[in-house]
Amino acid sequence: MNCHSGPLRFRAAERDDAGGIADVCYRTGYHGEDLEGSGRFDDRRLFALLFALYYPLYEPENAFVAVDENGRVAGYILGTTDSRAQARRFRRRMLPRILLRALAVSWWRYPESFRTLSHFSRVSAAHGAMDDVFERHPAHLHINLLAGHQRGGAGSVLIDLFEARVRAAGVAGIHLSTSELNIKALPFYRKHGYALERILSPGLWPDAPHARGMLFVKSLSGR
Repeated sequence: MNCHSGPLRFRAAERDDAGGIADVCYRTGYHGEDLEGSGRFDDRRLFALLFALYYPLYEPENAFVAVDENGRVAGYILGTTDSRAQARRFRRRMLPRILLRALAVSWWRYPESFRTLSHFSRVSAAHGAMDDVFERHPAHLHINLLAGHQRGGAGSVLIDLFEARVRAAGVAGIHLSTSELNIKALPFYRKHGYALERILSPGLWPDAPHARGMLFVKSLSGR
């Protein structure tokens, strides 16, 4: 599947896109802003293992990328049609990689990243069970575009591709989480029919403890 919109081309993700996806993830990783040079989470590899690499490696059929005229990944939408199953696969396939990286490299080379990883773990545990969300909205997504490619319609193309994939799988709905500080993303999600389901607290980042997480959901018709 290939689609075109302006200078970008849209296609299904492949394993070889992992490096480009990891770069976009890092450059949009702090409430939608670039982590490069910020002094936050300098271990780029660990960050990618946590938030992005599972999808091109193990579930590329549910991921799409936007590539520029040079073939570089400029954005993506990553997700799954079954969040419960994805969580099990993530624990089995990614947690060993994350722990190896954290204990062999991060704790001594990137101590701030190691401390932030521990904070992320505590925040995730504080969010509690999501069984009711998984039951009604089994799919989830992550979408990011580099700053120079935002507000040009690329996000809409990506979300349409993913929603078509979810509908084809007969799945009832989608959920996603973001931060209230991701002010560019919030109107985009609402524009595309995602409604606020609940507030997730406390904040994900240790230097922004009052920035609440926000869980959005969308029910799909035509199952």
